[in-house]
Amino acid sequence: MPDLHLGAVIAFDFQSWNVQEEIAILRQGGIRRVQVWRNYSQGITARHVRETLEAAGLAADGLHGYFQLEPGDRPGSDLSSPDAAVRQGVIEVLRREAEFARAIGCRDIVVHPVAPGQTADDPRRPGGLTAAVAALAEIGRRDDVRFLVENMSPPMFGSDARVLRQAVDAAGGRHVGLNYDSGHAMLAGDPVGAVRAMGPRLWGVHLHDNLGSKDDHMIPGTGCVPMEEIARALAEVGYGGIFMLEVYRPTDEVRRDLTPERLAFIERLRRLASGR
Repeated sequence: MPDLHLGAVIAFDFQSWNVQEEIAILRQGGIRRVQVWRNYSQGITARHVRETLEAAGLAADGLHGYFQLEPGDRPGSDLSSPDAAVRQGVIEVLRREAEFARAIGCRDIVVHPVAPGQTADDPRRPGGLTAAVAALAEIGRRDDVRFLVENMSPPMFGSDARVLRQAVDAAGGRHVGLNYDSGHAMLAGDPVGAVRAMGPRLWGVHLHDNLGSKDDHMIPGTGCVPMEEIARALAEVGYGGIFMLEVYRPTDEVRRDLTPERLAFIERLRRLASGR
């Protein structure tokens, strides 16, 4: 088992977070690998992102692909839409995301399988997602990137990890896989089983906590998500990616809650996930 590197998602150009303050918190926690999430409405360039990270001694290890802007902007990214024209529009957006990822120095792009909404019971969506993932596999082969489809929380389609696994298995190859989100999986009811269902197709993770009723994006150890069981399941399936935290809380809350004790707990989780 590899010794998993600790990483965190970092947000660029959002009013709720200041990127320089985020960088300071990450460095304080010993984190040097990040996944980039950017505010698309601000038009930030790949060059700016890369130069900001390099100046801080951070390395981009992934890109959180477009899924939805703030209200009033472009529509959500509906990758599993029953409408082929809608899917094709999303695929074109993700084609540009592949170029952005390469420009900031990474190859993994996390994608949501559906736009927000009550879509879980639509029987047409598994077929739509399978077709879209096949198209993403072609882009991945051409541009040498990997698309990682993330599990969602109900009532959205994609809360069943087995359905996502079927779509990426149908495409095959080394350019499409899965991204596990612990908060979403908790809300779907089986956070440990979702890891096992993803199995060898699990190439990325978003690890965060919640209180069991909504997607709180809290620091691991501050909610009710069974983080130690999840970490052991990651080791069980042979997970070899980054141990990626995804905490979206006000900066002052993160500074307050990221205590030495919590950092020690996160380190314990990382070691467990590494099979140690």
